[in-house]
Amino acid sequence: MKKFDYQLLNDLLLDTKVVSKLTTIYQLRGETSSYQIDYHEELKKLVAVAKIQSTDSSNRIEGIFTSDSRLNKIMSNKVEPHNRDEQEIAGYRDVLGLIHENYRYMPISRNTILSMHNMLFKYSGDSWGGKFKDINNKIVAKYSDGHEEVRFNPPDAFLVPELIENLCSSYNDAVKEETFSPLILSAAFVFDFVSIHPFRDGNGRMSRLLMLLTMYQLGFEVGKYISLEKIIEDSKESYYEALAASSVDWNENKNNYLPFIDYYLGIVVKAYRELIERMGLVHNPQKQLSAEKLILKILQQNLKPMSRAELVEQIPRYSQTTIQRNLKKLKDENKIQMIGKGRNVKYILRHS
Repeated sequence: MKKFDYQLLNDLLLDTKVVSKLTTIYQLRGETSSYQIDYHEELKKLVAVAKIQSTDSSNRIEGIFTSDSRLNKIMSNKVEPHNRDEQEIAGYRDVLGLIHENYRYMPISRNTILSMHNMLFKYSGDSWGGKFKDINNKIVAKYSDGHEEVRFNPPDAFLVPELIENLCSSYNDAVKEETFSPLILSAAFVFDFVSIHPFRDGNGRMSRLLMLLTMYQLGFEVGKYISLEKIIEDSKESYYEALAASSVDWNENKNNYLPFIDYYLGIVVKAYRELIERMGLVHNPQKQLSAEKLILKILQQNLKPMSRAELVEQIPRYSQTTIQRNLKKLKDENKIQMIGKGRNVKYILRHS
């Protein structure tokens, strides 16, 4: 049976690239440590945006989606899900909300994992929600061009309960003993969880929820404000490549965790940098910039058309209504132009 040696992680040797990313993360966490006090209102807006993006992106990775308008209504509990995709989206919303509010009271254990999975599928009414798989399955990678590939054959179903127990125990012991940096242990745990593939469905989404849960518990809460799932979706092919590289010889306890750890840490670095960049829009001397000037500045910096939602996300200091009003004003003044129609409208600077 697969064994989880979190004291050594298969004699893991950290290369300079990974060490550099770890150092960067701790530095960036230090830079953002006072944000909750200094920018409480701005962060509340980022939390709302990140919840929507995380729910949308984590499900989209698995081919589950709905319209933007329906997504927003589901996220705000204004409508009941009306099909299978929306039921699973609503389930993810609830588990994400649970983690945000109660992560301190959710030990990394078999029971926590089963309860999260049960909540993930509570709207769909599947009898196997909250239960480990009773049939063998395969890990399939889904690529942006639509093709799928079998990436890995996980352990047989009858082995799963004991494997999950052993994984959680090894992880918790290693965190207490500080055998590696906590982020290394979080990455290894998430990777081993998805390699076990303990459920009939929802394994990828569960792994990303467990990423958030373990990071929050270890003191890295950037995923509350910047969607880690969106960053993963935007780099999906690299995500699958890292999983595949670290899967080689996994069943023989000879796999190399380094490729996935390197990818995982890269996601965290990017999230912290995005958080600092967004908060930079409310720092002096830009703090006094009007919504109008900030819109122009961001359009100039990004050099591409941006939707209203993207601009709201980038400018947490101002409300959606304020951004919308200023977009109309800038368009009327011929400073920006609209591209596309309806829901696909985007804005770009008008060049004379």
